Amino acid sequence: MNSMNGQMKKKDARGHSAPSPRLLIFVLLPMLLLFSGVSHGAETEGSRLRDHVQGDLLPPFTLPLLKDNRSQNVAPGKGKPSAYLFFSVTPEFRKQRSLALLSALNSLQADLKGKAEIVAIYSEESEKNLVLQFMKEGNISIPVYHDGNRDIYNLYGVFMMPLVVVLDGKGALHEVIPYTYNIRELVEGNLRLLLGEWNREKLLAFLEPKEVASYTKEEKEYIRHINYGRVMMARKMFGQAIREFTTSTKLQPKKSEAFTELGFAQLAAKDWPAAEKSFRQGLDLDPESDDAIAGIGLAIYGQGKADLALPHLENAFIAPKPKLEVIISLAEIYEKKGNMDKAIRLNKLAISRLMTMYEHQWQ
Repeated sequence: MNSMNGQMKKKDARGHSAPSPRLLIFVLLPMLLLFSGVSHGAETEGSRLRDHVQGDLLPPFTLPLLKDNRSQNVAPGKGKPSAYLFFSVTPEFRKQRSLALLSALNSLQADLKGKAEIVAIYSEESEKNLVLQFMKEGNISIPVYHDGNRDIYNLYGVFMMPLVVVLDGKGALHEVIPYTYNIRELVEGNLRLLLGEWNREKLLAFLEPKEVASYTKEEKEYIRHINYGRVMMARKMFGQAIREFTTSTKLQPKKSEAFTELGFAQLAAKDWPAAEKSFRQGLDLDPESDDAIAGIGLAIYGQGKADLALPHLENAFIAPKPKLEVIISLAEIYEKKGNMDKAIRLNKLAISRLMTMYEHQWQ
């Protein structure tokens, strides 16, 4: 109790009591258990950056082009909707997504025939030659600017990469689109919406899955066990959930989802080594599985190996919708390492996510 009181007495630069990250975590954990357990569903963040919400006019900026280092002024708006891709290429997990997205948006620019502005902003100091080589081999024609110090990344309040910021013809924030499997379609749909070519109904129809799957008897049985396992998880009947998900891995041993679902059930039961094994099996089947990457980090952290867990959790944090458990675990690790700035920022993000979940719970 004395150490907690000592933490509460810390002052900020203006002499006010500053909240301790550890105290914030103590507040967050009961709420986390109440609203998410070991939930791995998607929460809605809304169309916002760290410092700007939908409808805000975004500021112009000046950056050099990556290919020749010539500085250019970039002013959002001018009557055209625009899409700004923020990307980097480290670690490897991020590189594959970023370069694929750069290529996809390059082809989208050609499809739109100049009616919208698409630019890319490389927010990293190293690996410039790798990007330049990719641009050359892939005939990338959209402008790629270099933001090695992340000045514009921070000016706009970008929170992960790769990420696309869509602006209307006046330069106002319209949509924030983190990486997802259909991000190219999302960007195109929103730009065509802003151009007046599509209405919202057409956009939604465009984004609907195009195929209706027909399932075999074994696949139907697999789906039944997966769904029943999820019901057991919601009821916090973790032993039953583990049995259902284990059965699903035997029915469909090549499906990453079965192993990641099993891993989350084992996390809930605090069987950390078993969870790590399940998540690694899931990652072997799908090397880009955000759930598997997050699960490995959480399972290693649960075993008390914070330094080994950190790179996995940092990779999981750049996912389109990083898990609340990942954010809190990272905050704890950074606090223990003395990096209080990062710990406090992550705790604020976690509180924001929890409040969003609370609001959706009561709507």
